Amino acid sequence: MKKKLYILSVILFFPVVIFSQVTDTLNIEEILITGFKNNDNFSTAVTGENIQITNPHDAGEIFKFSPGFSILKKGNYAMEPVLRGFKFEQLNVQFDGGVHTTNACPNRMDAAISQISIEEIEKVEVIKGPYNVRFGPSFGGIINVISKRPVYNGKTVSGRVEGGYLSNGNNWYTSMFTQIVQKKWDFGLSAGYKDYGNYKSGDGTEIASSFKRGGYTAKVGYNITGNQRIQASLRQSFAKDVMYAGLPMDAEKDNSTIGSIDYAVTDISDKLISLKTKFYYSYVDHLMVNKHRPSYNMVHAETPVNAQNAGGRFELGFKTGGNNEIYTGIDYQYINKDGSRKREVYINGCTTPPTHFDPPKVFYDKVWQNSSKSNTGIYLEDKWKLNSNLLWQAGLRLDIASYTIKDPENDFKQLYSGNIKPDTKYTPTINSVLTYKINKNWSIQWPVAFASRSPELTELFINHLSVGMDAYEYVGNPNLKSENNYQTDLILQKSGKTVTFYIDGFYSYLHNYISAVVDTTINRKFMPCKPPAHAKRFVNIDKAVMTGFEAVVDVYFSNNFTFNFNTSYTYGQNITLDEPLPEIPPLTFNTGITYKTGNLSATLNTRIATKQNRVSTSFNETTTPGFEVFNLYLSYSPWKFMDINASITNILNKNYYEHLSRPYKNMDVQSQYYEPGRSFNLSLRFNF
Repeated sequence: MKKKLYILSVILFFPVVIFSQVTDTLNIEEILITGFKNNDNFSTAVTGENIQITNPHDAGEIFKFSPGFSILKKGNYAMEPVLRGFKFEQLNVQFDGGVHTTNACPNRMDAAISQISIEEIEKVEVIKGPYNVRFGPSFGGIINVISKRPVYNGKTVSGRVEGGYLSNGNNWYTSMFTQIVQKKWDFGLSAGYKDYGNYKSGDGTEIASSFKRGGYTAKVGYNITGNQRIQASLRQSFAKDVMYAGLPMDAEKDNSTIGSIDYAVTDISDKLISLKTKFYYSYVDHLMVNKHRPSYNMVHAETPVNAQNAGGRFELGFKTGGNNEIYTGIDYQYINKDGSRKREVYINGCTTPPTHFDPPKVFYDKVWQNSSKSNTGIYLEDKWKLNSNLLWQAGLRLDIASYTIKDPENDFKQLYSGNIKPDTKYTPTINSVLTYKINKNWSIQWPVAFASRSPELTELFINHLSVGMDAYEYVGNPNLKSENNYQTDLILQKSGKTVTFYIDGFYSYLHNYISAVVDTTINRKFMPCKPPAHAKRFVNIDKAVMTGFEAVVDVYFSNNFTFNFNTSYTYGQNITLDEPLPEIPPLTFNTGITYKTGNLSATLNTRIATKQNRVSTSFNETTTPGFEVFNLYLSYSPWKFMDINASITNILNKNYYEHLSRPYKNMDVQSQYYEPGRSFNLSLRFNF
């Protein structure tokens, strides 16, 4: 198979120089822009303007006010988006249309989206559901984070510097971006640094949430001709002293390096409209420790782990007629994870009285067992404009996933009688999207898809580690089947000068859904005297369902006032176990009224979450009370070279927590992970 794919790549790549012609400026980083972009109602975007106004400090926090999204919070750093209840590897998170990274920490202290700095993000594009086959496997959706690239703005050299202060936590941050743009080449450099302390919740409780983070991104591009561009980028991030109140350990360091090379050419001929290639490599170096936790008196634990993610993609775009576009290509991704936990045991708390060791006893626990996953995907997508009002998009994709485990733990081998190598997984995706433009302002869209997701390394190979929100140790299962998603949406959209809105209802039937259940045949391995007595094992759930809706309304009262409203809800049910699916966010509302003139913008925002009573008893999930939070954001530009941003978040100093925020683990005080209380933010930006 690999030989055939290599030959196909050579054949497809050969025409690149022969048919190149001169055309307009080429952007090679956005994935949703096509000839029919305006009809992609199932795709949404978080714009750079919104990011600048709300001034989030973490890339995952971007999605807090977006319909359909919630935030899974383990600390004040590396928050993760959850879309309609889909999370982790059920979402395809990538940078710049195909660059991937992966977590080295089994508890996801270093979620993929945390490896990009908020200051370098231009915008975020989202495809809700498995309705795109071109950018890797898509089970619950695609999140594409687009970073800033040099763009000519009338100056050869330009940029900005910014600094700010956030009162709750005594937080300081600074960033810069500079670019050099010539006719043939360009260079961009962005960098930033944050020093955040522990914040206080609404009732004045100090929350362990401090971190320090710095990093930079460099991009250099060369325009070979008007329609050909090659670009290279290097991104490095360095985080240290990161506190995770919702996890049993903290991060001493979290360093990552991500490099990529892109090449693209458009308008090659009348039929061959585009060719794009991308290669990338990422490496994450992560160290976890428990030295700030009460358990440190008994056990000194440190866990150095690493993760590699390498791959690329190749795509051709064809025009078979005036109203028909076909995209076909191949992509590849290789993931490897390794590392062990070192435990120096000073006190055995499971004996009566406790046994003291001097010198301490030393143990090593294999975290990832040197495991890896390779995935090769082949796809075909057709966009056919049947007439001026009707568009049909159809996609086919096949992914082939294989696995290795090179350094298994003895008890893991014994559990499965030595049969620990998973079978090769063949996972297809088939989708169809019909878009009908009813008239000038109204349109309706009906996407439907079947998608399959192969298991990831945690689900297959984790060995007695607490990677869930509950107190259980989790054990991987190399015999897992791929999980399947049968999903459909129905979207109604209206656009107009004074009112725009859309409503999107979705239904997802899940077969072989991957979850974890208590296995009474597997005893707890570490601290066996503590409850719970048994471990959880990853299994396939035969039947589950997720269904819900999002609705968005924008009302333009005048040239200066805008009212925004969005709401979303997901109902998740484990049909097989007859209980709600775990970690499903409640019904949520976001509203905002904005006043905007030429140099002033003011937004009053409200976030409302209802009580979540539908919880999973098998995951020891607790109900969550509802809350309402008010925020005020101000932006003022007295001169072209200067911007002033200010905000007051949680104006009423509400003491609250989100349903997906993990409760404290291994802390002096066991509690819920409360959000920050009232905070004042002020930042200055200078443009040159």
